[in-house]
Amino acid sequence: MKVFILIVLILYSFIFSLPGSEAEMDRYIISMDIHDYKSYLASNIPLDELYFIENRVYFLVGKKDVAKIQRETIKSLVKIQPELFVSPLSGRKGGVNGLYHNYAETEAALFDLADRFPNLATVFSVGQSIEGREIYVIKISDNVELEEDEPNIFIVGCHHAREWISVEIPLLFTRHLLEHYSDTSEVQKIVDGAQLYIMPIQNPDGLEYSIHHYRYWRKNRRYNGNFSWGVDPNRNYGYMWGYSDMGSSPDPNSEVYRGPSPFSEPENVAVRDFLLAHPPAGTLSYHNFSQLILFPWGYIDELTPDDEEMRAIAQNMSELIYQVNGRTYRYGTGPEILYPSNGGTVDWVYGTFGTPAYTIELPNETFFLGGFFTTEEEIDLTFRENLPSMMYFATYFIEKHE
Repeated sequence: MKVFILIVLILYSFIFSLPGSEAEMDRYIISMDIHDYKSYLASNIPLDELYFIENRVYFLVGKKDVAKIQRETIKSLVKIQPELFVSPLSGRKGGVNGLYHNYAETEAALFDLADRFPNLATVFSVGQSIEGREIYVIKISDNVELEEDEPNIFIVGCHHAREWISVEIPLLFTRHLLEHYSDTSEVQKIVDGAQLYIMPIQNPDGLEYSIHHYRYWRKNRRYNGNFSWGVDPNRNYGYMWGYSDMGSSPDPNSEVYRGPSPFSEPENVAVRDFLLAHPPAGTLSYHNFSQLILFPWGYIDELTPDDEEMRAIAQNMSELIYQVNGRTYRYGTGPEILYPSNGGTVDWVYGTFGTPAYTIELPNETFFLGGFFTTEEEIDLTFRENLPSMMYFATYFIEKHE
């Protein structure tokens, strides 16, 4: 009997991890008024929020969530048909991930750049994921083998697996700095005046699962022991971890599950230990979507002592982005624009080092304009509109250090 039960449990777990299984693929978009959602949060765990526009919040939820929310008799609830958003990535140029980089392709691209520009770049691992993948950082500097008295700029992508474009922007910025060092004075100033540490993929296991199994996968690939998988890496950092259940969830089934303890995930430990050894002057963490620039505090609706400086930087970045393609990136704290989240990257960086840190939510602005399914044609456009703001960000800290 014990053997039979064990087999059933294994099969059940396997079925719920299969690509395309009903447990993962049966999803809906719902929306509700922001005031109704805040009331809902008073006695429920957070939902997987997609974006916030015109006083309505949109979520990706499963059937059980819909039924539970309907029982709450939320008058403003709207359920949207799945066929409006469950669709393959359009316009792929070949391969399941098309022009987007998977883990192996990113690894190869980083080492290729280091080989081509050995005096300016070096690649190293700062830890391993749950499934044993190396978590890479590429350092860019004019004296790359030395630790200099220069500001450290940290840029990270892909905390959330389904946000493929968040890998591309850090990777393209890396390539731009190295390939244009010899012919662009603005690039020379940055590479000569700072030490840039770029981590294109913080969550490699989740990225691979999103590419090969379930496109909407968000978390890492921790098995939680209760037929649920994954911890949200952007809720697992130690500063004000688990401050409230409004800003993260204690439920392993939740898309914003914070994990059993702060820094329980090796991917987060890798970031923590690396930055403690290389304190950042400025940090950019790339995500998508919504076209936002967010800065601390995220865990509470209060301003930091450095709000004036961080708000000015965000405003300048937003204006530089707008000048390229005419797309608006709103800026502010998380609670200011929407509602709190805790255990996030930028709160931990600012809370630990006291230095400016930003979450950049890349295009599109809404799910119905593409959301996570950013077309391949948008990759270069998105990078081009963010490039001036990235150059400004690095230069700001160089000039502040001088």
